[in-house]
Amino acid sequence: MTEQYIGWALVVGLAIGGALVWFAIGRLPRSGEEVPPKERAAEAEWISRTINKRGGMAPNDLVEEVLELHVEYLERQAEESA
Repeated sequence: MTEQYIGWALVVGLAIGGALVWFAIGRLPRSGEEVPPKERAAEAEWISRTINKRGGMAPNDLVEEVLELHVEYLERQAEESA
């Protein structure tokens, strides 16, 4: 009888542990290095288009450069805090 409870406790523990790991990994922020160039270009295009729709001016090249500078800034902050 006790073996059944141990088996169920193991299954429930693994399920809860797996859910916690999935939740933690899903919530961790990505670093700039993890964003592939194709995704960064798509993001820059979307930001540029959105700013232009709202009446501003943000050429795609400028937005890409800002995103690259943001990655550099985050890397510098990480180095300073280490």
